[in-house]
Amino acid sequence: MSHFSNVFLVVIDSLRFDHLGCYGYLRETSPAIDTIASEGVMFEKVISQSSWTKPSVASLLTSTYPETHGVKSIKDRLATHETFLPTILKKFGYVTGCIQTNPFLSTESGFNQDFDFYLELFDKTPGRYKPRINDAINAVCDWLDQFIHNRFFLYLHVLDTHNPYAPPKEFNRFGDTERDLFDGEVRLVDYYIGLIRRYLALKKLQDKTLFIITSDHGEEFGEHGYRYHAKHLYEEVLHVPLIFSSPALIPSGLSIPTQVRSIDILPTILELLGIPPLAKHQGESLLTLLNLAPTPARTAISQIGEQVFSEEKTELVSLTTENYKLIWNKKTDIQELDYLLQDPGEE
Repeated sequence: MSHFSNVFLVVIDSLRFDHLGCYGYLRETSPAIDTIASEGVMFEKVISQSSWTKPSVASLLTSTYPETHGVKSIKDRLATHETFLPTILKKFGYVTGCIQTNPFLSTESGFNQDFDFYLELFDKTPGRYKPRINDAINAVCDWLDQFIHNRFFLYLHVLDTHNPYAPPKEFNRFGDTERDLFDGEVRLVDYYIGLIRRYLALKKLQDKTLFIITSDHGEEFGEHGYRYHAKHLYEEVLHVPLIFSSPALIPSGLSIPTQVRSIDILPTILELLGIPPLAKHQGESLLTLLNLAPTPARTAISQIGEQVFSEEKTELVSLTTENYKLIWNKKTDIQELDYLLQDPGEE
């Protein structure tokens, strides 16, 4: 595999996979992302390791489960992890940058370790913490200009699709319900992702950049009596989009139905770059799936710590196989088993 490839990882906070056109959504929320999916590889069923940002991003960037990396509750801090993606890439000569807009990923939480550049674009005043994506994109373009001749890893985390939803007028074309406003935010983010892609092409970086789009978790619109996320482990909050695009490294136009996990993203990046994985990584590279041979689903564990955003007595763990989902509340020992083939809505 190519040893000269940049990595650009985009995490769109709270983005539901089923609100993107490439995943079958009928509203035109995502023309740019749909194009990227058609030029790359799209994974149809990806299970995040938590339903809120801190544990799910910690799992994504360390390829370990929450029980291993220990970030499960609000005050938990990410300890120094040799499995952390920027740590590994720095050793192989990559410049590492992060531009992020979510207070849960702050320097105080330990997510800045081994990033050469860590820009936090949020107001720390409670209730005013939601920055707009255009500030982040300006920072991205400035950063790319600076490191155009380096091998780089850039992680962009955008928050516009997180509640509260208030898309700018020109993107608010779907209506006034929460779901409509959410779709307006998706359309806004999609527009800026299109701009990033054009900028990469302009700078002649597109052919040597592995571009990845995913989300940390989904979003609930009352499916199980909940709004937003972080309260449970149902499919609407665990099933996330995942698209890999790199003309030089991977085929285009593939859609992979096999169930995979967010912890598989990091080992995939390493294999594409020709870097050996670490024994401590709990995910596996996804490249074996690209030959489209029938492959068993990867069992996914997801977790939400003790009473994170809920008054209820909860500490939840779920186990998702191809056909079944078990959710266990460790505090009350209540267990729920769903047969997803017949009951995809877990009712």
